[in-house]
Amino acid sequence: MVLVWRQLRVRYKRTFLGFFWSLFPPVAQAILWLIVVEKFFKYNIPNYSAYLFCNALAWQFINNTLLDGCSVMLFHMPLVKAFPMRREVLPISSVLSNLVHFLLALAVFFIYLRILAIPVRATWLLLPLVIVGLCICLLGLVMALSVLSVLYHDIQFIMDAFVLRALFFLCPVFYFSEMVGEEWYRLYMLNPFATYLTVLRQILLPPVQLPDGRPPLPLDLWQFVVALIQSLGLLVIGWLIFNRYKKRVAEWL
Repeated sequence: MVLVWRQLRVRYKRTFLGFFWSLFPPVAQAILWLIVVEKFFKYNIPNYSAYLFCNALAWQFINNTLLDGCSVMLFHMPLVKAFPMRREVLPISSVLSNLVHFLLALAVFFIYLRILAIPVRATWLLLPLVIVGLCICLLGLVMALSVLSVLYHDIQFIMDAFVLRALFFLCPVFYFSEMVGEEWYRLYMLNPFATYLTVLRQILLPPVQLPDGRPPLPLDLWQFVVALIQSLGLLVIGWLIFNRYKKRVAEWL
């Protein structure tokens, strides 16, 4: 927790708005998408801003966590070189610090839902399970990225310039999973992030009313279980990669 607090303190040191700066990118994205979609594509979806806000917050959590994971060892370089510590703590703290931002942003999102008079749903009880699964998935990737980025500095640039930009379009961030064609849907949902964003939207918000009349997808618990299994697999793989290279991190730095 000390490392989590340190990362949060360093990030917002000497800023006037502090944590609220972390809300600005997803809120700005949601507003921009809302203007573009409603004004140019003429989508008439009730409370569409809430769907975009939900997707933007989740994507911001994924994007920031993976980028921070690439640089966590460099960020804590003096600590890594000076102290014989369990280095697993560093990627874990990186995920947890971004989780704090996400949870605080969700609190603001729930306030927004009440402003829109969107009713409380029983499926909100599934939210902790979705967050845990998403964190497991991210932790597995961050553990691998944290050590590989020390050896190959190009990884961080590749993640920022290509991988995350491609992943943005492969996740239902500014569109809905229902819009993916049937012939591609099963392949599309093999992306665990697509599943988590879809499930998060389905449990927090009423079924979406698509403008072309297609029915909304029901909550697919089996697909969610598959995403959880994938996340556990990624965690095991990430842990194995981390343990293979963690002892060499100090000399690479």
